[in-house]
Amino acid sequence: MRCAACHNQMIKRRGEIDLRIQGKLYLVRNVAFEECPACGEKVISPEVARVLFERISNQEFVVKNIKVPVLEGTYG
Repeated sequence: MRCAACHNQMIKRRGEIDLRIQGKLYLVRNVAFEECPACGEKVISPEVARVLFERISNQEFVVKNIKVPVLEGTYG
């Protein structure tokens, strides 16, 4: 698969991604995805997306509090 952003060849990986769905941030660990080595774009397959959305809809996840760095300001 080629990257939609920069057209480089994507690499299959397994690891951690973050999803933003309806204003909420979900951290997904140990998931299969493809990543562009040039720009960092990550893409999950339709099958993986379906499973993740189903699990989120059924609230099949663990809620954990983690610290996330936040930057504020205007740039440019």
